[in-house]
Amino acid sequence: MRSLGACSFPFIALAVSINWLFKSYRKSLGNERKFWFLLIIGVFFYFMANCIWFYMQIIYDVQDYPKMSHLMWLLSYVFFLIALIYKLKVLNKSIFNNPFFYNILIFMITAAALSIHYLIKPALEFSDNSLLLAILNLSYQLINLCLLFMIINIFYYSQYTQMKKVLLVISTGFFVQFAADSIYSYLLIAGKYHTGSLMDPLWGLSVLIIGLSSLYISDVKEETKCKQDYNMKNSGSLFPYITVIALIIIVINSEQWHWNVLVIGLIVTFLLVIMMQILVIKKNRSLANEFWYYAYHDELTGLHNRVSFQRDLIKILDDADILNRRAAILLLDLDRFKNINDTFGHHIGDLLLKECARKLKEFTGNNDRVYRVGGDEFIIILSNATEQDCISTAENILNVFTKSLFVEEYEISITPSIGISLYPENGVNSETLLKYADMSMYLAKSKGRNNFQFYSSELNEALLRTLEIENELKKAIKNDDFTLYYQPKVNLKTREIVGMEALLRWNNSRLGFVSPAEFIPIAEETGQIVAIGEWVLKTACKQMKEWQRAGFTSLRMSVNVSVFQFQHSDFIMTVKTALEENELDAKYLEVEITESIMQNIVDSMRILNELKSIGVKTSIDDFGTGYSSLSVLKRLPIDAIKIDKSFVDDVADKKDKSLVNAIIDIGVNLNLEVVVEGIEYEDQVSHLSINNCILGQGYLFSKPVPASDFEKIFMNN
Repeated sequence: MRSLGACSFPFIALAVSINWLFKSYRKSLGNERKFWFLLIIGVFFYFMANCIWFYMQIIYDVQDYPKMSHLMWLLSYVFFLIALIYKLKVLNKSIFNNPFFYNILIFMITAAALSIHYLIKPALEFSDNSLLLAILNLSYQLINLCLLFMIINIFYYSQYTQMKKVLLVISTGFFVQFAADSIYSYLLIAGKYHTGSLMDPLWGLSVLIIGLSSLYISDVKEETKCKQDYNMKNSGSLFPYITVIALIIIVINSEQWHWNVLVIGLIVTFLLVIMMQILVIKKNRSLANEFWYYAYHDELTGLHNRVSFQRDLIKILDDADILNRRAAILLLDLDRFKNINDTFGHHIGDLLLKECARKLKEFTGNNDRVYRVGGDEFIIILSNATEQDCISTAENILNVFTKSLFVEEYEISITPSIGISLYPENGVNSETLLKYADMSMYLAKSKGRNNFQFYSSELNEALLRTLEIENELKKAIKNDDFTLYYQPKVNLKTREIVGMEALLRWNNSRLGFVSPAEFIPIAEETGQIVAIGEWVLKTACKQMKEWQRAGFTSLRMSVNVSVFQFQHSDFIMTVKTALEENELDAKYLEVEITESIMQNIVDSMRILNELKSIGVKTSIDDFGTGYSSLSVLKRLPIDAIKIDKSFVDDVADKKDKSLVNAIIDIGVNLNLEVVVEGIEYEDQVSHLSINNCILGQGYLFSKPVPASDFEKIFMNN
């Protein structure tokens, strides 16, 4: 009855397991289907072995396991082994890639030593000269050891896969099977085993657990290769040491250190632990060297980084102080590098940085170091350098970058702007020298880029002044510091005032009167020009409406608009709001813009057309000094052009007169209003009137004045 019970329980477990595994097979894709198929074959042979045993019990009343059943069980173990090997191959191409290889090897040597000593050797003796029995006993143990090796590998890999739960359950099932086989072999050798004992259900349980793993397959569609993202702490766990200690205890309690397979296994595992420690030390040293390298080097270019620069500069300055030498730092920033990233992508940008780094490295050689301290910023330290040395070095660097650089299939031209600070004249510590070199570099950029500039006290004062202006600008509108002045626009023939230009003035409580030429560029650079421009538009429209109520109905207000404000997404809405809030008709407002809008002609055309649809007049200010393009000018929906003062300063000169006449003719032929600014003398008016120029403005008629003074001028006119 116990034999029949021991045979019947696995039937239920095997039937359930096959059903679960088949469902997993149907749900899986690709490589996973092969794995589940191999497991199904293994369980099927297990089922056939039990069928044969059950048949022999019922028909022939044989309780012992038939030889054919043993053969079927061996085949099932073989297919289980093939399935696990295949799974391991899917997870990783080689078991030797496993960072826990030494842990597994130590455990397996221990398991093999114990198995040989306590199971395989006694089993061969127990076979009693029966070759078949000896082969069966040996085959079971060897396959079990192979299965154990596979499930330990898979157990470790399971931590880094999507199928973690599935593989953990499968590993557990096969470990229960290994334990059942080991207990069976030990009891059989000791003569204590009988069919239907309490340990027999373990085999059915192991197959049931293997089938149970399929219940977790719904969480994963298809297994991908194991991520190579192992934690070094895990590879140095206590597991191998515990294994060696356990083996030492077993050796002491078994043979008292007599030379046998246990002692050999202990020696081998001990040597492997030592080897593993040596490799860990070597790996840690390699990692330490790698960490040190990246602590002082830039990962992209391989140059020294900012940390290395600060460390080296302190040493160089200390040496310069002791030896009474001078030193210098050259800060290079690549001009318009952002445009290259935006145009070609960051991949090409990174390759360009590497190429620039290579050029600088070749240039500096071994005498001086070159550092990458930011995105596109590089530094060269010159030790024992004079001002002339700095000039020579900077000129040579600029010369290096005159040639285009080739990056993949692109030929790219790039130039640097260089700022230079000297020790000890400009500073005695790295922070000060770097700050002043940075200031000088920005000065080089402001002077057209592709040049170098030295730091000076005047530069520092100018930069401090710029910083003060920037800070005060943020509060200017709130503090009501801005004022609009108005300069009359006059008909040159009748001398009648036909309009005015609103000009911004700023009188700050700390800085005093600040010229627009000084604060407008800063406002543009910081983005504050948008808010300032909005204030100007609304204030000018408000004043225009007040004058209309006072009877000045024939005038038109001109307002200068920065290109940054003009191209802002809210500009059209700002114009509409300024007109609506003050109930001013759009035809009384004229927007003056510079020729730089032609750089972005598509957006500029759109904005100009929107202004025209509203009814706002537009004019090109300072015409002829910037990006004039006659082919573009004829397509622009503008109403007027203003001739720059520089063309009329010496209008009596034959060349200047010819230029002015040509510009006037262009405007007239294009049906544009022509306005000349900067008129200071009567003879200028005479020359201009002869050439059909109708309108003008300048100091001859009036300087820009406050609103109250403009009213007096208009009344007297």
